[in-house]
Amino acid sequence: MARKQKRKKGKKTKSAGRFGARYGRKIRKAITEIESKTNAAHKCPKCERYSVARIGTGIWKCSKCGFTFSGGTYIPQTTMGITAQRAINRMVDQGIEIEAGAGTELPGGGEE
Repeated sequence: MARKQKRKKGKKTKSAGRFGARYGRKIRKAITEIESKTNAAHKCPKCERYSVARIGTGIWKCSKCGFTFSGGTYIPQTTMGITAQRAINRMVDQGIEIEAGAGTELPGGGEE
């Protein structure tokens, strides 16, 4: 009788292997991608060390300098956040004054 070759466990499933055959392949694949991004090393925006850890949903903290900041649910900086920051930096460099948007009130209830 021929013996079946054993395949390495976890090669395809990675962290979602704990679910076994439940929930479907697409969902397990999505969870694997999300968890790999979340658990990767992230750079602190203040001290620039790779020591940022997720505290809760959208809350991130640097274990080196103690800097706590908000970000994305699964990654500290979302692509939209990076795009917005780039636009703000460009406006500041050009000397364009940034005003409060329509429908937003300034703190204190009045205008400057």
